[in-house]
Amino acid sequence: MRYAVTEPVRELRVGSAERDITPLVGEYMGGFDIARTSTAIGSPLKVRALVIETGNRRFAILGIDSLGLMRGDVDFIKSGLGGFANGDVFVCSSHTHAGPDPIGIWGWYFLTSGRDSAYAGVIRAAARAAVLEARKNAAPARWRRGQSMLPEAGLVKNANRSFVFDRRVRVLHAEAIDDGRPLGTLLHFACHPEVLPRRNTLISSDFVGVLCDEWRRRGHGQAVFVNGALGAMISPHVKQRNMDGVTDFGLTACDLCEAALDHSELMPVDAIEVRRADVYLPMAAAAFRIGRLTTALQRDVFSGAARTSVGYLRMGAFEAVAIPGEMEPALAEQLRGQLGKPDLVIFGLCDDEVGYLMRDQEAIDPLYAYERSMSPCRSAGERVRRALTGR
Repeated sequence: MRYAVTEPVRELRVGSAERDITPLVGEYMGGFDIARTSTAIGSPLKVRALVIETGNRRFAILGIDSLGLMRGDVDFIKSGLGGFANGDVFVCSSHTHAGPDPIGIWGWYFLTSGRDSAYAGVIRAAARAAVLEARKNAAPARWRRGQSMLPEAGLVKNANRSFVFDRRVRVLHAEAIDDGRPLGTLLHFACHPEVLPRRNTLISSDFVGVLCDEWRRRGHGQAVFVNGALGAMISPHVKQRNMDGVTDFGLTACDLCEAALDHSELMPVDAIEVRRADVYLPMAAAAFRIGRLTTALQRDVFSGAARTSVGYLRMGAFEAVAIPGEMEPALAEQLRGQLGKPDLVIFGLCDDEVGYLMRDQEAIDPLYAYERSMSPCRSAGERVRRALTGR
């Protein structure tokens, strides 16, 4: 790993906050079909920040209501956070399909940009404000870690292979040492925020906003949602594909997160460890190459490859890897097995969005033709896996 930090914890302080990043109505929307523009606001978009301080060093996990931010924008956002090393900040997109086009490939016709380059500045300013407030709110803390399970059917599905998805719902909750008040919570499971359908034109955080708002309403404080191994193709299994369905899904998800908190246990934190490494992914897929040629996709390449990164975070017994896209769940399970870490958490769409990341067998399977077209190269998933495992 090119970047490695192990910070002993003597005093742990945690704080959290959020800021609004709702765009103007009428802009191009990311995901699904091209030339889709927003007509109204269904629910606001947010950046949510969880800050962890050890006395000598600061770490942050940001959850952003976005389809996915590319590395250049992520580095720009991180540069606004004074007092944080770039590698110590994890910027995770929720993957809502009801927000702006942050990539630049959903404009008014095929491979024309729908991206508003100024919007990255809006996120940067909001992230800075949220982190500053989180630091101001920080207090001596202890962690609680809990887990519950998604139902086998009826809430989440794999559109390609019905029951192949990670059912674990994870909660990492910080409470004040002096009086037990909530200081911030990380909520984690894997699912596309796609309750709202392809034809939707409402700006919305989809179920993520309802989940985080309800978490606070129930007295658990600020929540930061981080998605998991949602690739190929983990999505809501619901009948109501409207804002009522968004609310129902978000409330059910909150019930599951609350069950995890109810069964949580204190988690000592001896140290916080962060590691990072760069990965180069050949831009071989036709859509990616044409997108760069038309300048719709504005991404630097090095000898024909895009530079992205992987990461690792450990806080006590909590371990997570930062994945720069949408990892297929079978690849995530293979990764856990090779690392010997069955409880390893996947931070999906973290610090970059490179598209789908699959095992070799899925990358050549006709069933995954769409996912293959939205990945920079067939070996992208295996390259990310090797960067994390060394083999």
